Amino acid sequence: MLRPRLSRARADEIGAGLESEVAGYLTAAMRDTTDEVKDAFRAQVRKAGLGERLPNAIRGITYPLSRNALEPAGWVYAQPSKDGRGAAAIIESYAAGAMIVPRAGKRWLAVPTDDCPRKRQGDALTPDEVERKFGRRLQFISPNDKGFRTPSARHRGVAYLVLKGLVIRKATGRWRNATERERAGRTRNPRPVQAVIMFTLVPHVRKPKSIDLAEPAALAEARFPANLDARWR
Repeated sequence: MLRPRLSRARADEIGAGLESEVAGYLTAAMRDTTDEVKDAFRAQVRKAGLGERLPNAIRGITYPLSRNALEPAGWVYAQPSKDGRGAAAIIESYAAGAMIVPRAGKRWLAVPTDDCPRKRQGDALTPDEVERKFGRRLQFISPNDKGFRTPSARHRGVAYLVLKGLVIRKATGRWRNATERERAGRTRNPRPVQAVIMFTLVPHVRKPKSIDLAEPAALAEARFPANLDARWR
């Protein structure tokens, strides 16, 4: 009968090797799970209609950073900011359904309409930016004022910020200031000179609850065992 024996040093060496291998499986599975949760969280924010920049601000990291461990951890987070207005605060507000009110003592919130010009990244211009773009002041008009015709959709609000004397560019479909000849109707192919609603003014806006922070946590609980099975040899 063979009764092989290992020295204590050899046994410790084999145990350390097995421990290192198991740590590798666990850490790789945690890294896979972190990436899946990050991608799913980004998809949820994107589905809520919050653009592309906000989802890209969601990051994932696995600890330890440069080695394997028997108890690895994953962290999926949205980048914060010092002023409290970063991606983390925005996502939290959509998860809680927060009420948005004017800041810095202002009376109204200016909600951009579909006719408000956009920046390259898709964000609407602010009222100050619209005034600089067109070179003149926005007009404050009551929603009950029927004295102007507009192609803009009228939404419920306290008032509107309007630019009059605009025409559509044929090439881009965007608004521009009408020329003197266009305003006088002295062009060969006259275009309608319009009064366009750029912003609807409201005292506050309530964000709908469109993000569920429990989903990423539930996905992590469900996916880690499956990812560990896939990594285990």
